[in-house]
Amino acid sequence: MMINDSAQNLVRFEESVPEINPVAVVQQEYTEIDRTKTIDFQKSYDDLDYLVFAILPLASGNRVVLLRHEHSPNPGTEICVSNEQQNISSVILETLETLNLSIKDLTWVHSDYEQKLYEPIDSETTS
Repeated sequence: MMINDSAQNLVRFEESVPEINPVAVVQQEYTEIDRTKTIDFQKSYDDLDYLVFAILPLASGNRVVLLRHEHSPNPGTEICVSNEQQNISSVILETLETLNLSIKDLTWVHSDYEQKLYEPIDSETTS
C-alpha cells in the first residue's frame, strides 16, 4: 500500500480520539471559533479527507471534538461525540455556551437530537 507523503506524519483521526460521531454543525469555520479558549486544532485524516480537529473539554466533565474536513463543500465546524456519550442535547448546548455561540449558530443537528434540542425554544416562542 502506498501512503501519501503528507499523511505519513499524521495520525488517523479515528485512532486519535473516540469522539467521532457528528451530532451538530455550527456555521463558524474552525478559524472563526473563539481563539481566547486556547483551542488547539491538530491536522489529521480519515476515509473522506484531510481534516483539522480539536478536543474541547466541557465544564460538566464531558468533552467533544470540533472537526472540519479540508475539502468539505459545506461551511461550518462539526461537533462530534463518542458512542458512549449520554445527554447529547445537553452536551450540544454546553458546547455552544463554551464557544460563546447560540443555538442560532447551528446549521445542522442530527435528527435523533433535533427535537429535544429545539423543544425549549419552541415552547418559549409560543408562550
